[in-house]
Amino acid sequence: MKSRTCRFLQKSALAAAIAGISAPASAAFFALAEQNASGIGTAFAGGAAIAEDASTVWFNPAGMTRLDRPQLVFSGHFIDPSFKANVISASNVAGTPIGGGAGKDPGESAFVPNLYYTHPITKEFAVGAGINAPFGLTTEYDNTWAGRYHAVRSDLEAINYNVAGAYKLNDVWSAGAGVNYQTFKAELTQAVDFGTLCAGACGAPTANDGSGKVTADSNAWGYNLGLLAQLPNDFRLGMAYRSSMKQSLSGNFDVNVPGNVPGAVITATNLVNSGAKADIRLPSSFSISAYQQLGPQWAVMADITRTNWSALQELRIRFDSGQGDSVVTLRLIDTYRYSVGATYKPNDAWILRAGLAYDQSPVVEPAFRTPRLPDADRTWIAVGAGWKASPNLSFDFGYVYINVATAQVRKTAVPPSTTENFARGNLSVDYSGSIQILSAQARWMF
Repeated sequence: MKSRTCRFLQKSALAAAIAGISAPASAAFFALAEQNASGIGTAFAGGAAIAEDASTVWFNPAGMTRLDRPQLVFSGHFIDPSFKANVISASNVAGTPIGGGAGKDPGESAFVPNLYYTHPITKEFAVGAGINAPFGLTTEYDNTWAGRYHAVRSDLEAINYNVAGAYKLNDVWSAGAGVNYQTFKAELTQAVDFGTLCAGACGAPTANDGSGKVTADSNAWGYNLGLLAQLPNDFRLGMAYRSSMKQSLSGNFDVNVPGNVPGAVITATNLVNSGAKADIRLPSSFSISAYQQLGPQWAVMADITRTNWSALQELRIRFDSGQGDSVVTLRLIDTYRYSVGATYKPNDAWILRAGLAYDQSPVVEPAFRTPRLPDADRTWIAVGAGWKASPNLSFDFGYVYINVATAQVRKTAVPPSTTENFARGNLSVDYSGSIQILSAQARWMF
């Protein structure tokens, strides 16, 4: 038992940390939907067809042909997640209970900004650029919670730089394309169960907890494409595609060993500071959006977005120290996000917005759901407003309440059903949660 524990412990510490890249701040898995504040009031319904401001660089670059003046858009989003954990049970591979309870709310608030600029060159051709954060995660548990060997802190940041162009092909069709450069950073920690290795020879159980930390970064290139059709009766249809990106993470794994752990245990585990690498395939996505103007005051819109999360089936960790690869099975499925919305203009200065969305989770099996921030289906209720302060300046505001469905985490440590959690232990937790988002945006036209 001891030799197997040593082997799995040295393999699993970094794997568990990187596996924490598995949950969103607001959208499915670890994606961020908040890419402007004008669209948040309609739950981003019609995002690829509205093309009402410079943020269309992200949603559908073809929409830049609708913007007849240069404009700069800056938006910010305060995202406040709240999750309640109910620990059903926690134990090591031998069945010995692990104490600590659920601890504090692991959700951690964050501010997410976006910046876009578009410039028409001719009546048919326009260019634009954007900077935003398409993926992100920040969660933190108490160091002594019952699932500490699976997760403590997760801090993930992706920044995307997008340059795009659009051309109006005729009175109906416009096409657009963009190039994307994306940076990716992660800092992830967990406790390490040296107590199991010591077999009771190290003293009090909490004194046997070490810690593992990984810091890693990478960058990748991708592209986005879009088509926009302006059809009769004030109807627009938009289609947008974003390519997948392969992030090849490279960084360091650092382990902290408590002083009461015998040197023989450290030697046996070979759990040492090391460089480490992991490849993560970020998913492609495809959106179809519709926008219908209903007279001078009302408009309705809808969107269906498919995200190809099935491209990420496992996470394989490679250690510079020569340890064997560590594999974390994810078993993600492709998902759909459905949204509908409406706008109402009571006068020339104001526009009011409302929307609903249903966002599927790519995680369907409790055995492969991570406690770093448990993912489940989400239901959005959104409202918003826009105010035209002058011909050159306007402001948008939005609020979203997201109900996150009950999520179960069921990690099993006992082989042969699983080997991935051998050193991290068994863990059963039920989660309930919600997310609130406040957004604001300013648009300047020149």
